[in-house]
Amino acid sequence: MQLAMKHSSAARYSRTPGNTVAASGLHCELYSTAEALPDADWRTVVDAGHVFLQPTYLRALERSRPERMTFFYALFREQDRPVAVASFQCVDFGMDSFGPNLLAEGAESAGTSFFVRAQLKRVLGRMRARVLICGNLFVCGPHGFAHRPELDSERAWSALAEAVDVLQARERVTMVLVKDLAPDAHGANRALERAGLDCIQVEPTMVLTVRPTWRRFEDYLGDLTTKYRAQARRVRRQFEGVERRSLSAGQIADSGPKVEALYGAVLQRSRLRPSKVGASYFVQLKEALGDAFDFVGYFERGDLVAFNSRLRAGDELESYYLGLDYAHNERLALYFNAMLDDVEYGIDTGAHRVQFGRTSLERKSALGAEPVALNLFTRHREPLLYPLAKSLLPLVQPRWTARHPFKEHA
Repeated sequence: MQLAMKHSSAARYSRTPGNTVAASGLHCELYSTAEALPDADWRTVVDAGHVFLQPTYLRALERSRPERMTFFYALFREQDRPVAVASFQCVDFGMDSFGPNLLAEGAESAGTSFFVRAQLKRVLGRMRARVLICGNLFVCGPHGFAHRPELDSERAWSALAEAVDVLQARERVTMVLVKDLAPDAHGANRALERAGLDCIQVEPTMVLTVRPTWRRFEDYLGDLTTKYRAQARRVRRQFEGVERRSLSAGQIADSGPKVEALYGAVLQRSRLRPSKVGASYFVQLKEALGDAFDFVGYFERGDLVAFNSRLRAGDELESYYLGLDYAHNERLALYFNAMLDDVEYGIDTGAHRVQFGRTSLERKSALGAEPVALNLFTRHREPLLYPLAKSLLPLVQPRWTARHPFKEHA
């Protein structure tokens, strides 16, 4: 095999010696930086609305230099015609990738004994893993792979599996993750299982479908039951006196230390934190995406007490990162107001869906968001990692109760 992974040029490879065509019948070019991607070829595969696979976004992410993360990309061709693309993130995973409360709360309710938790802590304390992710750690959804519609899905995903094989061997990867596939993606499922990857169902992502009758935020409130409408209005009253400002890239940079402190406060409470971005991430996104990326600062008496960000991707609004000063969160209902702002912004901008992600499932359910199932595919070199991952799943997937805030469900 011929590969050039450590510089910006691409190298065509095959799974068999002699640079012959791979088993899928497709050729693959591997890149180690988004700066080198052939934009015209890449964009013939990726829809304009698929922001998280666009070279503009990928370059912005790279320039922000997330902690412990490197990047790889693959462009697949059939007879020199671009037919598929893939984006990979490679992360060095250690104990500091877990939040302090990962094993501290809710473990017994998840059926995990004190002995098992003690063993997990011991193993995690020694763990060092290099993890290759096809997808995006910073957002939920199938954002790691795309292919042209005329290319058979199973064949396309078989080509992706071949690229994973090469990267796993070349980069000495401990574990591979192919992230966030729909259960009904049958071609992908068959190809990945045939390549030796195991399917794991992970927490759902929460999605609010924007109804055609919602022309303004009051229409959304009108469809809520009395209980949930009163709750939303009460939360809105708590926000009186808070000023919202959409910030430019320069203004985000000027507020960099405070932005990072607010984001860090949220990250500190996360159960999993495999990588961390700084204020430069939001600066880069704003510079690269312009109006498609909205970064809102929440100010009380001139002091930045929280921020919210959202990203428009086609007909969807992605509820993105936020940062909170928890000293003010309960009094101002910062978190709940940020989510209500996303609902209102989605309605005002004509989005069909608001993607809320997979944290705080019960709170998002109270807004009317519904769970959407996703699968993760994994393969690993360490025999202990699979049972460890299965033991961790109940801990990072806390139990929650679905809410039904709309009148027709009352």
